Amino acid sequence: MKAQSFVAALLLSCTLSAHAVDPDELNSITFRNSTGYDINYLFLSPGDSGYWGTDILGATTYFYNGDSRGFYIHYPDSCNTFDIMAIDEDDDAYILWDYEICDGSSETITFTLADLNDDAPDFNLVTLNLRNDTNYIMNYIFFSPDDSEMWGVDQLDDETVLGPNETLSLLLPAEAKSIRYDVRTVDEDEDTYTFSVNIDTSRSEWTFPIELSDMDM
Repeated sequence: MKAQSFVAALLLSCTLSAHAVDPDELNSITFRNSTGYDINYLFLSPGDSGYWGTDILGATTYFYNGDSRGFYIHYPDSCNTFDIMAIDEDDDAYILWDYEICDGSSETITFTLADLNDDAPDFNLVTLNLRNDTNYIMNYIFFSPDDSEMWGVDQLDDETVLGPNETLSLLLPAEAKSIRYDVRTVDEDEDTYTFSVNIDTSRSEWTFPIELSDMDM
């Protein structure tokens, strides 16, 4: 389990500006798969963004029927909305539009067959690699579309960290030719690293380092 506690997030509303991250102001969200099918992709997009963003399961992970997965989320107001989409092994999509998440309690979302909406969107997936080139463990990694005022979901689940010289591989839908994303990571000392990247979806894979020069001073 990650070292930082999110208990304060259950007691206080977020008071930081939209593009700041304080580990004590994270809320938690747990997903449960009760569809009867394995889920291949899971997206949690800020409601103010026009993009789905990354598959938060990662490039090599599946969400098996009966399993639960927990994540941390950051949003600027006491309540904000998110669009949530799970895609199962048969390419069926389970979509929750404008799902509101508020301070005061953790959130649990259970996917069932009642949430089945339609076939999955037809998009290609680009592989995005974030490599930790620092000497510090990264406890949180946020990767947010530039059109959003939120940092959204931590790309690492609630039991995972990214150690030095390790790489996090994510899948990103190629929804536009070029998309700009803001990246912020938080290390074991609660130091933050911030940078932006442009993803040209004409390429199938991108790798970006997290470096000491990205540390916020």
